[in-house]
Amino acid sequence: MRQLNYLLLICFGGALFLSCSQHAPAPQNEVAVHVILGQSNSIGRAYASQLPRELRAPLDSCYIYNVSRKRFEVIEAGVNTQSQAGQFGPVVKAAQLLRDHQQREVYFVVAGYGNTQLYSSGSEPDWNADSHELTQEVLRVLEQSQQALKAEGKTAVFKSVTWWQGENDAKSSEKAAAYGQNEAAFFTFLDQTPYLHSAKRVVYKLFPEPSVMPYADKVNAAKAKRASSDAKTLSLIDTRKYELNPQDKLHATAKGQVQAGTDLFKAIKNL
Repeated sequence: MRQLNYLLLICFGGALFLSCSQHAPAPQNEVAVHVILGQSNSIGRAYASQLPRELRAPLDSCYIYNVSRKRFEVIEAGVNTQSQAGQFGPVVKAAQLLRDHQQREVYFVVAGYGNTQLYSSGSEPDWNADSHELTQEVLRVLEQSQQALKAEGKTAVFKSVTWWQGENDAKSSEKAAAYGQNEAAFFTFLDQTPYLHSAKRVVYKLFPEPSVMPYADKVNAAKAKRASSDAKTLSLIDTRKYELNPQDKLHATAKGQVQAGTDLFKAIKNL
């Protein structure tokens, strides 16, 4: 009798396990997501019409989060690259190279805001961690991007945060002097966000153009000092050889942005 009861218990347990397994949700697929933040160069002011044909066409298996449509779309330079119409930034070349290197789909979120600063402005939206302005806007975009992937049965794993910012801060001695402290606070704020805690960092230096950014060297020195003691910073990208728009001496041209994307790829290719 005991043996019979034991066999029945095993059968019942097995049936229960199968029943639960059939109704348990399937594990979601994790996808690596890379984030690009900063000012106008982070989103790009270069013209897509000046790109080679293969980069002007939609980039299969390369996805960018379209903030206005709240969904991921195949990257198309100048169409959905989150800059002004017809313009693009480093995401285009970085995504193409990363896709080819990793032989899989790649995902990017670009949230840049032109003419903004890290120093607390007191009036206009800024990146300062204590202001809770652009930092909160970025978190909102990232959380929406997570939901967009979740709707596709995917889970976002944020692998890197790229930061190309500081042009406005390099126009003032006071802002430049506070840059190191403010940038450290900014990254501390990101680290306190659970889904960004493990993300690596890539930081672009500013163009050393004294006519428009007289304190660029001071800001770049602050970036270098912070990065040197931060294990999460994978690369501090030197922009001195990037081609600049000769009219404003502030924004990278199409050639410059392709180089910027190449440098970004080199930093994140093994993540």
